[in-house]
Amino acid sequence: MTDALGWIFAKVAGGQDSGFHDAGVETFKGDFSRYLARELIQNSLDARLDQNKPAEIHFAVEDIPVLDIPDAKRLAATIQRCGEYWSRDKKAKFFFQRAVDLLSKGNITTLRVSDYNTTGVQGSDADRDQNWYNLVRCSGSSSKGGGEGGSFGIGKNAPLAASQLRTVLYSTRTADGVAFQGIAKLATHSHPDGGKAQATGYLGGPDGESVRAVAAVPKRFLRSQQGTDIFILGIAAAPSWNDDLTFSVLENFWPAIHFKDLQVTIGETRITADNLESLLEAFSTKDGFSAHHYFRAFTNPTKYVKADLPFLKRVDLYLRVGEPDLPKRIAMIRKTGMVIYPRQFRSPLKFSGVFLCRNDRGNEILRDMEPPRHDSWDPDLPEKGQNKKVDSELTSFLRENVRGLTPADEAKSLAIPGLSRFLPDDEESPEQDFDAQPEADIREESADRRPIAKTLPGQRIDPRRRVSPPDNTVVGEEPSDTEGPDDEGPGPEPDGPPNEGEGGRSKRTGDSGGPSDGTTRTPIPILYRTFSRDRSAGLYMAVVTAKQKGTRDALLQINNIGDDGRKNPAEISVARTSKDEVLPVRGNTIGPVRLTGGKPVRIELVLSEPARVSMEVGAHEAE
Repeated sequence: MTDALGWIFAKVAGGQDSGFHDAGVETFKGDFSRYLARELIQNSLDARLDQNKPAEIHFAVEDIPVLDIPDAKRLAATIQRCGEYWSRDKKAKFFFQRAVDLLSKGNITTLRVSDYNTTGVQGSDADRDQNWYNLVRCSGSSSKGGGEGGSFGIGKNAPLAASQLRTVLYSTRTADGVAFQGIAKLATHSHPDGGKAQATGYLGGPDGESVRAVAAVPKRFLRSQQGTDIFILGIAAAPSWNDDLTFSVLENFWPAIHFKDLQVTIGETRITADNLESLLEAFSTKDGFSAHHYFRAFTNPTKYVKADLPFLKRVDLYLRVGEPDLPKRIAMIRKTGMVIYPRQFRSPLKFSGVFLCRNDRGNEILRDMEPPRHDSWDPDLPEKGQNKKVDSELTSFLRENVRGLTPADEAKSLAIPGLSRFLPDDEESPEQDFDAQPEADIREESADRRPIAKTLPGQRIDPRRRVSPPDNTVVGEEPSDTEGPDDEGPGPEPDGPPNEGEGGRSKRTGDSGGPSDGTTRTPIPILYRTFSRDRSAGLYMAVVTAKQKGTRDALLQINNIGDDGRKNPAEISVARTSKDEVLPVRGNTIGPVRLTGGKPVRIELVLSEPARVSMEVGAHEAE
């Protein structure tokens, strides 16, 4: 019976070509361990059968004989035609040639993902209200309800992105029977019978339909228990794949595991509520791992707040202070028990926190605010501006409680006339949109700053720079898209919100306005913005605009600002203009750079050591 299985790529019949760079697949390229864990485990949690028992997910890497893959020769021939059709695309040509080579070997490395205590994937090939149709037979569609994890129908591309063949096999058993189907998402290619063939093909019956007879499913892929197996063919499994997946599961699903909604087995490693804490501690020394901080905040908080918000209804907030290495972030979690993202906040105290919304109404709103990768809550989703009020409500609630962690200073206060001229705006002042201000007024003192009533004795005080709330624009440019919401912390996230301010106002050596060579030069008033372009490479961009008319040569001084507000000279290895002209670098001083009043100059900076930093820029005349 299994000999009847074959790969079918239907003809395009005059339709549009589909290239190699499929948007759905590209969404999940990169860290496959993270995306696979998030998307596949989320689906299994949504399909839990007995709500009183945890869903179980097993990850196992195994070598499958190519001969056991039905119609593997036709798949290899199709991939070869894809490579020929797109031979001018170097990336596509390389991918398809490597895929053909993998299928020419005796075995192919496969990641098998199996779930238990789940319903299986229900429905027929044509039932658009059920999960099977939306998983296998349709793109960009989901039948999930408001309480479940996914909503875009795009997460199904995560396994395809992890496959070096872009080929996945599904085998499921439900209360109604079994289903088996293979799917390959390649690219438009020449059809053997002439014309062009579609990019997506199916392994199944004569017309590409799924196989429903037990005898027709190859024994290796036949599911024996209720639930689903996913076979990701050609997985690029590194020697550390076990630890990589365990890292991702702990980071993203420690709440669901702690709630006893989930158990995960990765190779020989089993993760349950019983050993969760010990595994979190074991991984706590790994670079970039932070789940143990949030777990401690949740299980042993310094402060716990239960609230009933107007939009989100019942929510819980757990905050913890005390340890010196806490990340100043709050893990944002909703009903599924998956960490959606960690949100950063400013605070003089180190802290960690957990925000939890599990009520049905709030969970449905937050799910609608998630992009396809479910890694943020965007107030402009599902429509622009639709959830601005929800975002404002959530932000105010979190900020208020983070500020409450800092003890109030009960020392007596002394009113000094005119002191407000020399202090930054109070953080309680209404935030303004950077783009809403005229460019000439950006970073200026506010209009209600009154003149000093009397002359105060003592040293002359230099005004401190004023820092406005960050946004996603740079001077002279349109706003740029970002993956998630603006962070609240002092430094930019990779490819995230920029830092901004005024520079060139102080003459103190080594300060933001002073050169690092110990000399004193005439300061140049500037507007500046800095933001990261590639965190892993230490690549940053500075946009500098002279405020005064005229043209002059300037030296720029770049300082890094720590969480405690201290300034340190930035260690810069390379600086270049937007025209790719390399600029001289001496310590943290760059230039000379030609500045013309009102015209922004873009400068690319490469740090000596990659890091996430907040930058301050000062400018002085080059002599």
